[in-house]
Amino acid sequence: MPVTVQKQEETGVPAHASAAVRCPHLGAQYNPFAGPHVSNPHDFFEKLRRDEPVTFSPMLNMWLVSRYDDIMAVLKDPARFSNRDMLGSGTHLTDEAKAILAQGFDTRHVLLGMDPPEHTRLRRLMNRGFTAQRINGMAPFIQKKAEELVAGFANDGRADLVEQLAYPLPAYVILGVMGAPAEDVWRIKRWSANWQQLTFEHVPPEQQVEMAKGVIEFQQYCVRLIEDRRKNPREDLTSYLVEVEADGEALTMDELIMAIGASFLSAGHESTTALMANTWKLALEHGLWEQLRADRELVPKFIEEGSRYDSVQHAMIRTAREDVVVGGVRVPAGSRLMLLYAAGSRDESRCPFSNKLDVTREKVPQHLTYGHGIHFCLGAPLARLQVQLTTNVLLDKLPELKLVPGQDYGTWQSIVLRQMKHLKVEWTR
Repeated sequence: MPVTVQKQEETGVPAHASAAVRCPHLGAQYNPFAGPHVSNPHDFFEKLRRDEPVTFSPMLNMWLVSRYDDIMAVLKDPARFSNRDMLGSGTHLTDEAKAILAQGFDTRHVLLGMDPPEHTRLRRLMNRGFTAQRINGMAPFIQKKAEELVAGFANDGRADLVEQLAYPLPAYVILGVMGAPAEDVWRIKRWSANWQQLTFEHVPPEQQVEMAKGVIEFQQYCVRLIEDRRKNPREDLTSYLVEVEADGEALTMDELIMAIGASFLSAGHESTTALMANTWKLALEHGLWEQLRADRELVPKFIEEGSRYDSVQHAMIRTAREDVVVGGVRVPAGSRLMLLYAAGSRDESRCPFSNKLDVTREKVPQHLTYGHGIHFCLGAPLARLQVQLTTNVLLDKLPELKLVPGQDYGTWQSIVLRQMKHLKVEWTR
């Protein structure tokens, strides 16, 4: 089916009328927060791609977009599709929580929720600081930290690879990149969870006040880190962001807080935790552990194929700036679109036998785990490096690794990310 992203006036049909006529039943079935659409959404996504590739979800008040080419058409067109509502996709905040958050810094400066030209300026500055040299320079630290964490349970014969490895490691890594003290890792994990949940999940009203207070504490922590680096600059990314200027203009405090806190110290580890755990689970479920152990050149290819096959970054949000047609469906101006990355990455038109996890593919087709275009994930190279190095440490240290049968992975999902709370494994000591 040809991709169409057209202005509504080109079609001659009122967009609101079309939306009412196409009252889609599949969209009404979708629930990203509970049930089978969390534990294994791919059967449902296959139906979406085949029968209703662009369909409306009353629960989310969003249009679901499931085909690769339609998603790419939206991602390539920031002039018509805005990120401005990206950070308002989750919780309906209580007045008390709103009042607390209002005491903090302006979240309009979070990179994920910005559009050009403001986004262009900030992204350019952050790209200059988050260089390949800086990322590759973290490899010895990642290797050492992964070996330390694995050594802590290697003689036990049993471990939870989320709790004991995938959860702490990426946080230690991003703290190292930013120059934040390692002993602050658990506070930052808690504050980051507060911020992420209020932004992308449905948090009960009774929990919102404490989480909002955690967000403010996190921002104040970033203020203290920024002030320290102004007085005592170091060779870290925080010092770079504090000192950098664009056309003679330094970053404002709001921009610094959102870059350091939201974009790096918060978003810089959550998705990597999910990616690590899911990669290992897929390898074990599909009987590939010993094959990877015997042929390490397959590891980076498997990480990409696993990301295509089951993307943990399952969706992102855009808002239509004007009446448009997406995938043959008329979408009114102001509508939000949920771009289902996990569905698009398995699109049969892009990947033959897309429902098969195949580490022997000559080339893994392009997937959407890290997005595309101006909002392509800034931390993708660091995430890939961490998963590859840590997977090799596990392959070295834990032969004959197996999943503990009958376990509950505690899989949960926000608007944008799917991850597990547990991944219990056992092996012969």
